[in-house]
Amino acid sequence: MPSNILQKTTMLNKSFQFGRMQNSSAPVHANELQHLLETGKALALSPPPPRDEIIDILVKLGRLWSDETNIFHTRILAHLENSGIAGSSITLFFNECAQFFSRKTLEQRWQAAIGNRSVSPVGLVLHIGATNTLVSGLDGLVDGLLSGNINFYKFSTADGGVPGIFIESLFAADGDKVLVTRLAAFFWKGGDKEIEILFKKNVDRIIVWGGLDAVMSWRTDLGYAARILSHGPKYGIGVLTAAGLKDAQLATLCKNIVMDVSMWDQKACNNLQALFVESKISDQQFERFLSSLHAAFQSVYDDAPALRSNDDYVDIVNAREDIKAQSILTGAVSLHCPVENSWSTAVWSQWKTGLIPSPLCRFLHIIKYDDVTAILHGLKDEKYWMQTMAHCSSLNESERLLSIAKALGITRMCGFGNMVLSSPTQAHDGGYDLTQLVNIMAE
Repeated sequence: MPSNILQKTTMLNKSFQFGRMQNSSAPVHANELQHLLETGKALALSPPPPRDEIIDILVKLGRLWSDETNIFHTRILAHLENSGIAGSSITLFFNECAQFFSRKTLEQRWQAAIGNRSVSPVGLVLHIGATNTLVSGLDGLVDGLLSGNINFYKFSTADGGVPGIFIESLFAADGDKVLVTRLAAFFWKGGDKEIEILFKKNVDRIIVWGGLDAVMSWRTDLGYAARILSHGPKYGIGVLTAAGLKDAQLATLCKNIVMDVSMWDQKACNNLQALFVESKISDQQFERFLSSLHAAFQSVYDDAPALRSNDDYVDIVNAREDIKAQSILTGAVSLHCPVENSWSTAVWSQWKTGLIPSPLCRFLHIIKYDDVTAILHGLKDEKYWMQTMAHCSSLNESERLLSIAKALGITRMCGFGNMVLSSPTQAHDGGYDLTQLVNIMAE
């Protein structure tokens, strides 16, 4: 097994309880949680802070993150680098944060979802962070704060990760304790039924970011008031047509495709997992494309060699072995992976229906298709899993692809290089969480 398997690093090891910061990451216990829930219910009876004041604090937090001399910027940077994230992704991360925490974006985020309607917070909101993404649902937490709710946040790991740094930096930005007194954040081991039942019976909304098992677990045994807002798992696809390839600048196209695969080390729902390539592309053109694509993958690996958890590594090995077996048995697929733990492409010359599971982690399935209707019919039973489609095509083809995307339940369509860079003011997974975190007052 490779020596660069990801090791957990000590980072935050703190918990937060309504304006109090505790130097302990010990899991919360049921009796302690019961007290916190009662405290949260009492706080929910008080009027929420003015939205302008909330935005002021979040903008100040954003400035702390953007300031390269600030300790919070330094800590986030170190965490990203220690996680094996490519330098280009780190640069984009800070650029995205600067945009997200700008006053203009935060105001537009509210306007896009709520407009000028009169609303009130729903009450208590629980946020379940995911283990597979760096920011782990932080935009959901921002929605919880913007809407004036009382928020509980579950760290996905004991050290808090980037969400832990976010909340500690919120304390620094919130000198008058306007927001931090409406927030509790801590860790407990997943599957603790006593803790989960307490939340299910006492909170009004649960926002879950994670895999299928996590989502389904939180959907069961809900109290009357609680509603689930779930994000994940989803699947991102791309479509490259012969006309699109002909008009594209090859190196740029491949760089953008690899960005969509490797951004955040391919752990988000909107990352590219399967690329559909039109079979009209000649063998010579395709080989030239594949060579350029592999060079772009190697460039990312040279910038930041992959760091893998044991589970990630096992998933990658298993996927590669399955593909090797398929290649021997059917000849329908060929595997390319130059270094044991770097990147992989699997080129499928034959495909019938369904999604081909990807282990993620810089792993891309490339599927040849004869006509776009084959994609429509092949994925018609996978609507729930679909999220983002990227494409490189002619204008007429893009109109047809948009029609197919809508039929497949895809909720976002973009060019390559933009799959993981959606605007923070756009709907996510077909809607706005903010609208589910408020009660809209009838006129």
